[in-house]
Amino acid sequence: MDAGYETGVLKAADVHRAFAVIQLIMPGMGLETWRIITAAEVSRHDWLTVTDTKGYLRGLCYVFVRDHPPSARQLEVPVCASISLFNEQDIAKRLFEVIKQRAAETGCEKIHFWRVVARDWKSLEDLKETEPRNNGLVYDLNTDLNDALQSILPVKM
Repeated sequence: MDAGYETGVLKAADVHRAFAVIQLIMPGMGLETWRIITAAEVSRHDWLTVTDTKGYLRGLCYVFVRDHPPSARQLEVPVCASISLFNEQDIAKRLFEVIKQRAAETGCEKIHFWRVVARDWKSLEDLKETEPRNNGLVYDLNTDLNDALQSILPVKM
């Protein structure tokens, strides 16, 4: 992977750049709503990014932790996008690594990538309560070291 990419949380200086990406993913999201949900540092902590050496946003995802009985905690990923004309796979790998890092930091055993994409923030908030927890793709961190192919668990679509 290119060492020229930096991963981390969404910075205040990148909120407007990230809005251009969010509008492609969630076309119903307005700029004012985006400003409100990213105004506080604690809110931006749930938005993970990949930026290039020039400071351009190349990857963006939204994550949150959910307790998922009967198994343990699970990192939910309802929004995930990599943006590049030439290096999309490298950026996606960097984004995946920062997602795995966040999952480990928060004590999650699995990562759930959602299949459903919300049109706007209210829809996403509603889906956080009603989204079936077995819908999309689940990555099991416990098998990460043993066999990467066995780590991916497809679930009902």
